[in-house]
Amino acid sequence: MSKVFIEPNPTDLDPRRREATMRNLERLAWLMDQAFLIPGTKIRVGLDALLGLLPIGGDVLTGLVQAALVLVALNHYKVPKTVAARMAANVLIDIAIGAIPLLGDLFDVAFKANTRNIQLLESYRHQAPIAVERPSPSRLIPRALEFQPIGMPWRIIVPIAAVLFLVLALVLIGFITVVRWLFQF
Repeated sequence: MSKVFIEPNPTDLDPRRREATMRNLERLAWLMDQAFLIPGTKIRVGLDALLGLLPIGGDVLTGLVQAALVLVALNHYKVPKTVAARMAANVLIDIAIGAIPLLGDLFDVAFKANTRNIQLLESYRHQAPIAVERPSPSRLIPRALEFQPIGMPWRIIVPIAAVLFLVLALVLIGFITVVRWLFQF
């Protein structure tokens, strides 16, 4: 592969577009973590905690939204691997503990994984976009067959997806086991 670097997409260079992306991520994090005030308290909850009350499907849906937020952030902002790992860990912790009935819902109210991820991303919001390598013409076909689109961090995404799938599968198995045990009597 040649070491020729191409300029990033011109729309990525537009500071207004980058700020708009960050504002959208912040709004999504607010909606998922803090959109509603519990009457008579100072406690704020979002769709993450409310949808988490739905058995299995709610946690899967909120996990997908959280993973999407992290992937968009990683695709638009240059963050170190350690920060990306912390963002992924926040999502995994929220999904794993959030899947526990009742205790997980209380955890969702307190943990606020999306807000934590936006705070981690905040210091990288004004950095330049990621440059993408251009493959040499002789490498185009083999590169396409590798199923590795240029610019996508597949080495990060695939392990995260595998762990998320494993956690959700274990939660589903546990839920089915508990339901079967309850209905044996």
